[in-house]
Amino acid sequence: MTEQPFPETFPWGGATAANQYEGGYLEGHKGLNTSDVLTNGEHLRPRRVYWKNPLTEEEGFEEMGLTEPVNFPEGVIPVLKEGELYPSQEATDFYHHFKEDIALMAEMGFKAFRMSISWSRIFPEGDEEEANEEGLQFYDQVFDELLKYGIEPLVTLSHYEIPLNLAVKYNGWASRKMIDIFEKYAVTVFRRYKGKVKYYLTFIEINLIAVNSFLEAGIMQTSPEIRAQGVHNQFVGSAKAVKAAHEIDPDIQAGMMLAYYPYYPYTCDPQDQISIMEQQENLFYSDVQAGGYYPEYIL
Repeated sequence: MTEQPFPETFPWGGATAANQYEGGYLEGHKGLNTSDVLTNGEHLRPRRVYWKNPLTEEEGFEEMGLTEPVNFPEGVIPVLKEGELYPSQEATDFYHHFKEDIALMAEMGFKAFRMSISWSRIFPEGDEEEANEEGLQFYDQVFDELLKYGIEPLVTLSHYEIPLNLAVKYNGWASRKMIDIFEKYAVTVFRRYKGKVKYYLTFIEINLIAVNSFLEAGIMQTSPEIRAQGVHNQFVGSAKAVKAAHEIDPDIQAGMMLAYYPYYPYTCDPQDQISIMEQQENLFYSDVQAGGYYPEYIL
């Protein structure tokens, strides 16, 4: 077999997420998001989100597992609890060290850098009339620094953090109001960074709404029906954002991203094959976003 080397233009690089990397969680008038209220975990204790009911003064917490969505009591508000560690609040402090970090990326030979914008840095509450200029200026500086070294930014709009206010006020993406709110945020970003950013992802691992609907979609009160509605709203929001991106700048390429984990049937028995189809139902997300339809088996 003849070897096929990667072309010289292949964009080797690396990736981060604002909630794991950026820090500066209340600087520059940034608002709280869903990741900011998630504690650290330990080998014997999952990560937690503490909450308070403002009417009854009742307090409690929900554990963030990896297999089942969390269902908060109705009417509660996630709060920060004294004495707990919140990793995303400081993270690795890219907010204060982005110039040093990007210089190191250039030294490593990066040609591309996938990063996410913190939605609550641009719209602290999520549904304001005007964007936060300090947040916009921060990312202007980041993109300028990347381009100075010839590093192409690939930007995710929503990566496991939405403004906390949207989760509390609307139950996150369970509400169709989120479609227009997200489109406004996306359009603000596309217009501001036109000529600086050509590549976008709308949602990171959109299919993980099935197992962590709070972080992925800000959904606090949930059910299978609510999650189905939530992801449908995200599909519509994503499509409207992509359409707007192409209208604002025809050079923009906007796509999607899934968490992909393949399963294999134990035998060729049809029941095993059907079971695998059920296990891999997360693949229908790509059918909707790339093909524009829901496959029959998921309906």
